[in-house]
Amino acid sequence: MKTVLSRENCKISIGGIKFSEKLTHVSLEKKTTDDSSINELLYLLAQKRINIPFLCHSSTTYPNHRSCFCINHENFPHVQSLLNFTSFANLNIEIIQSVGTITLFPHKNSFHLLGKIIQTFTKFDFSIYSMSSSISAIALNTDFLSLDMVAEKLQEVTSLPKNHAPFRQEFCLKELQQ
Repeated sequence: MKTVLSRENCKISIGGIKFSEKLTHVSLEKKTTDDSSINELLYLLAQKRINIPFLCHSSTTYPNHRSCFCINHENFPHVQSLLNFTSFANLNIEIIQSVGTITLFPHKNSFHLLGKIIQTFTKFDFSIYSMSSSISAIALNTDFLSLDMVAEKLQEVTSLPKNHAPFRQEFCLKELQQ
């Protein structure tokens, strides 16, 4: 007896799944084309040595351009104090306090993977606050408390290597001030 798998039922092989620690998602929208305050804010974050583990940013000439970034949840009070400066009052700012990044590593991946991921998020009503992709990873920001459930549902359409479970960071390195 011959078994034929349809494309709809095939799981797509991936190299792994990784979870971030608890993050805060900051989304910014500039209102004018000559507004450089998003760039200035990123520069201030770099000066304060605040790590940005996720960034979707583009300097364009279009008004109403949106950029977003995630920071460690513990760093949010420092970022909030920066956002309170009047120079950033012209930005439309949206903050989501409890976000996590789920990163999938496509291994010799099918072009259908991104579509399957989006379909899974839609089917189970998981939020996507932002996402980015590269040749080596697809990263999506969603509710932090949903990460385990998202990974479980994604494993219905993906196949992980043997003996692999979603990877969660067990420690975080911090630079000590001198």
